[in-house]
Amino acid sequence: MTLDLPVLTSPRVIVRLAEAADVPQVVRYFRDNREHLAPSRPLVGEEFHTEGFWHAQVRANLAEFREGKSVRLFLFDRARPERVIGNANFTQVFRSPAHYCTLGYGLDREYEGKGMMREGLETAIEYMFGPQNFHRVQANYVPRNERSGGLLRRLGFVIEGYARDYLLLNGRWEDHILTSRTNPHWKAR
Repeated sequence: MTLDLPVLTSPRVIVRLAEAADVPQVVRYFRDNREHLAPSRPLVGEEFHTEGFWHAQVRANLAEFREGKSVRLFLFDRARPERVIGNANFTQVFRSPAHYCTLGYGLDREYEGKGMMREGLETAIEYMFGPQNFHRVQANYVPRNERSGGLLRRLGFVIEGYARDYLLLNGRWEDHILTSRTNPHWKAR
């Protein structure tokens, strides 16, 4: 496993960990998309939408990355490289013998339907399967979120099951469809 900070690129998206200089854009992303992202997120307090919170979170994300506990990435628009347009978090990391993690993601409402999340996630998953050497990435979605289900199918995730009252999102217990994608090129190291 490499500890180099990833800077992943695709034709229209840059995917990387946020830095201190990115905090104003991270806050703008979450503030501007508060209502849009709320149905798929746990309840957060007002502090979540402050620069102070995100300066601390950016440091925590870097520490978790260096400790091999998570890879919390942000998506940036290559045409406007300072603009945060989404996030992709690989958490619940388990190494031997499982070698898997769980993916959660969100996208700025202005960028929906343009294929940029798919592009960013393809790049991020390639990194998780390559340098990070995970065998499996899990991702789950609320059944009514057909857009997310379609995205995961296009990314090669397969449905594995259904979990009733799986996560407490926006103050409400939500069922989830459980999916995963495995790495056919995984190698023991």
